Amino acid sequence: MKRLIRTALALAATTMIAGTAFAAINPDAVHLALDSLLVASSKMSVRNAIRKNRGKPPADNAAANLGAPNTMTTTEISSIIVRNGVVNVYLAPVTGTDHGLVQFVPRIVQGPKGGNTVEFACSSPNIPDIAKIESSCSYRPATR
Repeated sequence: MKRLIRTALALAATTMIAGTAFAAINPDAVHLALDSLLVASSKMSVRNAIRKNRGKPPADNAAANLGAPNTMTTTEISSIIVRNGVVNVYLAPVTGTDHGLVQFVPRIVQGPKGGNTVEFACSSPNIPDIAKIESSCSYRPATR
């Protein structure tokens, strides 16, 4: 009986260790997602829509001339949804972020030659270590 208990405890410990390793954030996968052509082209589409509409951000993917959210996917990205100009990148399970969300918020700033340009601020409401993974991003917990 003692041997059975020890075996069960060893199996449980092994399962817990394996589960913890699987749940760890995969920084390489997060980098691949955020540096992907899909994210870059989504931001460019939002930038172009803002310029075309004289500073008004696109309401959704269609207004930004992007595909439907469920078509905006890669191995590391489960969808990209534009809401009022904000590019919401939902990370896939391979990133280990448990439904991680990275947001790119546009803002109009004066460019180096005097004209206006659109820049994006990167943040995440649910990935506390995002700044360690992607130095240009910051953690901003969602407020209720």
